[in-house]
Amino acid sequence: MAIITIHPFGTDKNGNMVNCYTIINKKGASVTLSSLGASVVSIKVPNKNGVMTDVVLGYDTLEGYEKGTEYFGATIGRCSGRINNGSFTLKRKMYNLPINNGNNHLHGGFDSFSRKMWDINMDRGDVVFSLVSPDGDECYPGEMKVTVRYSFDDNNVLTIKYDAISDQDTICNLTNHSYFNLNGHNTSSLEEHTLSINASKFIELNDELIPTGKLLKVKNTPFDFTLEKNLFDALKEEHPQLTTAKGLDHSFIASKGPDVLSLMASATGLKSGITLDCYSTQPILHLYTANYVDTENGKNKSCYKNYSGFCMEAQGYPDAVNHKNFPTTVLTANTHYNQTTKFAFSINK
Repeated sequence: MAIITIHPFGTDKNGNMVNCYTIINKKGASVTLSSLGASVVSIKVPNKNGVMTDVVLGYDTLEGYEKGTEYFGATIGRCSGRINNGSFTLKRKMYNLPINNGNNHLHGGFDSFSRKMWDINMDRGDVVFSLVSPDGDECYPGEMKVTVRYSFDDNNVLTIKYDAISDQDTICNLTNHSYFNLNGHNTSSLEEHTLSINASKFIELNDELIPTGKLLKVKNTPFDFTLEKNLFDALKEEHPQLTTAKGLDHSFIASKGPDVLSLMASATGLKSGITLDCYSTQPILHLYTANYVDTENGKNKSCYKNYSGFCMEAQGYPDAVNHKNFPTTVLTANTHYNQTTKFAFSINK
């Protein structure tokens, strides 16, 4: 069984002391978590030379996470991604959500799950965060109770299990927003990364990065990762969708069937030899290449710029509530939302 160590992380804006919780496996690899945003603060796994390497971007201080706008490592909710014009209709009632990204609602709003202090429990080597989101929280309907369970095994597999239930019909689309750089968080570039994605289609975006509803084929485009290729090279190719998003900020249809845990994507840092396999029961792999990151106060005084990391956000269809052709992200009252995502780390041989 993994062991958990606890250490202080700082005092939040309300004067509360906040801790970090580090799960350490038998091999000495570790995952560090914070109750602010139920966030991943670090993931340290061995590189090809056996040196422990932190492969996620983040901050050294709690204040960094409170003030930062990148969602480093955070649990995203109630709804990941953008909702067009911040509005949707549910059971014939229109809801208007806070507008926090251009003309749209992004990642749950201003006081989203990523900004909240979660309750903490430790259970047989796992760290379990829980939260009660009241009816009307960021204008979403229903009181929602949420738990996020993190486990980290001796094979360097981080498992995230989500559970939620609401007393009214509402929207629920949770994910984790860790930024990975498999050559080390402080290497500042996605150069020397390869990537494969088990998806033949991706979702087209308009000029505000809102889904148009169209599914486009990846074949003969920079979005074709069905065969492993260099990620950074793909970013330099010409395509209107890359121009629109200033990189990759797109949802790939990676499902193998409803609630089937399947391999969605694999990435390798060529310098470190570290490979990351992403498995999920979710239908969508949203790939984001840090197109709008610019901070000089990252961990260990690191400077993070555009394309310094990538996110593999396993989730439901974006803006699904406004697209009848997309599988729903409506959580029916008094039914459970359950999803699992696994990030498996190994050495490329």
